[in-house]
Amino acid sequence: MNVKKLTFLLIFFAQQASGQLHLQFQWGSDIIQLEKVYKLGDDSIYFDELKMYVSDFHFQKQNRQHHILETHLIDLADQQSLTLFPDFPVKDYETISFQFGMDSSYHVSQSVEGDLDPLKGMYWAWNSGYIQFKCTGKCTRIPLEDQSFEFHLGGYRKPHETRIPMSLVIQGDTVILDMKPFFEQAAHLEVVQRIMIPSPLAKSYCQFIARNFFTK
Repeated sequence: MNVKKLTFLLIFFAQQASGQLHLQFQWGSDIIQLEKVYKLGDDSIYFDELKMYVSDFHFQKQNRQHHILETHLIDLADQQSLTLFPDFPVKDYETISFQFGMDSSYHVSQSVEGDLDPLKGMYWAWNSGYIQFKCTGKCTRIPLEDQSFEFHLGGYRKPHETRIPMSLVIQGDTVILDMKPFFEQAAHLEVVQRIMIPSPLAKSYCQFIARNFFTK
């Protein structure tokens, strides 16, 4: 076999073995972009910030399993953070399980490097831990002068624990979170514009958000 043909085959098989897992925020069928205006009924909304923690991934196909026990901060302002496991063959598996949020052990760990660095803007304090989901922006529905909202959702202590185990059938290599149903059905912006601490409402909001993950 000549060198050119061998090189081609090596590249081909490397491409077949590689893969990526993408995370994507959507507004209905539209990919969300920061500071882009979207329709919310008769009102409009845009986002200044969208961040969330996901962790502890499990891929499965029949009796075949693969575990990646890591925590990732997904930040819409950092496009690189939206792609995980660039050399892992995601499409070779049938289901993916992960944590929306992270186990309490991460919140109390002494390791605060990488995505757990408090400088990432997702850490409250030792007794509250990390913010699981952060969403800020403005909406014309809000009856305040600046029309801004700010949701810092999280909590690792019972009864306000917000971590939610997810399990999805793999339809493609992209995990999507659709934000539109949350703002249409759960987030009553005319009443609540700020959540900044663990609370029953923060927990219920995270539970609703978790319903809107899917893959394609």
